[in-house]
Formats: sequence, structure tokens, C-alpha cells
Amino acid sequence: MNNHGNANEGVGNRDRDGDGNQYYQIPGHLQHAPRPRDVTFTMTRRQLELMYITWAAARRRVHQQLYQPALPIPPYPLPPFLPEEARAMMVLWIARERRMFEMEIRELEYLLGLRGERFRSNKINGLTSIIRRYG
Repeated sequence: MNNHGNANEGVGNRDRDGDGNQYYQIPGHLQHAPRPRDVTFTMTRRQLELMYITWAAARRRVHQQLYQPALPIPPYPLPPFLPEEARAMMVLWIARERRMFEMEIRELEYLLGLRGERFRSNKINGLTSIIRRYG
């Protein structure tokens, strides 16, 4: 049984004008809030510039901590004063960038053969080798 109104050549599930409920509108009191993927968040060009400049400074600090630990780390600057909406956008932007980075690293692991069902890790005399599964 096909319940789709247009699948039966216009027969079934018809309303008064015979269009097969193509233009049916949900009553206002039954509509729900938009889905999160339907909501768009925007940041101004200046806010994006601020994010990338701050990100570069954070990378410099991390690299200094890792590769030059003897050097004193400069103190943190005061954070910029931002309205609550801009702070929320930045939190969402950072979460998205973190997720993108994790996805890129996962893809890198798949491309290098370090992750996936086709590969397994076996210990042989204390050494770890990657062996491809055939079948």
C-alpha cells in the first residue's frame, strides 16, 4: 500500500481542490520551533577577524609551551568586551571548528590506514604492526 498522495497518479489523500495535499499548511498553534539545523548564526567580519587573530595568538602560546618551555609565557590579555549574543556566536563557532578539526583528523587516520575495520593491530615480540584484513 502506498500512502503517498501523488504516487497513485493523483488518487487518494486528496483535499477539496484535488491537489493531493501539496500545499497543506500546519496550523499555527501546532507548529513547533525551528529545528537547530534550520537556524543560522552569523558573525560580523570584525568578529571573525578577532577570532582568527586570537586563535593565532593561542597557537603561538601553545607552541611556546611545547617547544620553548624555558621562556616565560606572557600573561593573558584582557578578553574583549562583547555583547551576550556575540559571545554565544563565538562559543558556537569554536564548537564547530573543534568538530571540524576532529573530523579532519579522523579522515586523515582513515586515509593513512590507521583506523577502520579493515585494519587491526597485532603485537609481535613487543612491536605493533598494522595488518590488513582480507575478507
